[in-house]
Amino acid sequence: MRIRTPRKKGKPRKRKKQLGRKRRSTHSSPKFIRNQVEQGEARLVEAVHEEEAEGNKAETGQPAGFMEGYEKGYQEGRYAGGEEIIDQLLPPNIIFPDLSLKQIIAAGVSMHMEDAISLMLPEQVRDTVLQAMEEKRPLSIVRLGDGELLTMAQEVVMPVDQVRREGKFLEYAGVRVPDLETRNRLVEAVTGADIVGIPRTRMPNYQLLVSPVFQAYGLSLREKQWTDSLINYSLCTEGCLLPILQNRRVLLIGNMAEPLSAVLAHRGLSVAGVVSPVNGARDAARVVALARQYDFDIALVSAGIAAVLITEELARVTGKVAIDFGHLANALIKGEAPL
Repeated sequence: MRIRTPRKKGKPRKRKKQLGRKRRSTHSSPKFIRNQVEQGEARLVEAVHEEEAEGNKAETGQPAGFMEGYEKGYQEGRYAGGEEIIDQLLPPNIIFPDLSLKQIIAAGVSMHMEDAISLMLPEQVRDTVLQAMEEKRPLSIVRLGDGELLTMAQEVVMPVDQVRREGKFLEYAGVRVPDLETRNRLVEAVTGADIVGIPRTRMPNYQLLVSPVFQAYGLSLREKQWTDSLINYSLCTEGCLLPILQNRRVLLIGNMAEPLSAVLAHRGLSVAGVVSPVNGARDAARVVALARQYDFDIALVSAGIAAVLITEELARVTGKVAIDFGHLANALIKGEAPL
């Protein structure tokens, strides 16, 4: 600890020059092209680890010993989450010195391909949407992220206190825990939706929460069309979004609907109407009632957790196509996404 000597009267204290680099945030700025969530567990953990380490050095000025302890804990965590499992599964007289953890896992994955769930590719989703509009039949595409899955997990997979701790963002997404009514409505919406996006990443509260939640409600992973929960972004990056929207009347729903309408109009697309704002999941019924007043071919819904409820019901009661559009609306408005 450094002890400051008393300052002499009348003599101003000199300010120290700032040392080192500028303070670096430990949070990555959001990027449109394939969300961090989808980059894979290994690369995501490595990136977070590296950035947090740099941020800690810059922001806290921790001594080398602190960072050494951080590094030691990180390496021990990586071992416990991978190599140690191999150690525990192998017989005591067997080792694999020439095989990496990745190779061993790859071999195991190949053995379980018959248990895999196929996800619709962006081109398949595009064709399904175009066919539905051509045939004038309803089609709903909803997406499940950690917010939706945590909401559905309330009191059936997790106690409310745990959901509240792990889902501190839920109120921003439109749900104030506990909210069992919204939980039940989400289950009904997922059951009724035509295509459901589920997370590819096996991070906690993403794909690893899908099976426990579905089992709790008796939902089958074999009887529905599935896609990646980031299908909204994939449709855009793969050039599938513009063909869907061209020569169609597009209804925009959500708090960003007004600025998004300007973006679409600038590209020569026809905006049938705007429904805004959406005040959380419990506002879904009112929003659907307003949306039904418009004549449209396809609705893009960006409204947090409420989007799942709005998308499924709107498609069902109007016979039109509705897509849970998510934060792609923000990316288009900011110019981060190529339309």
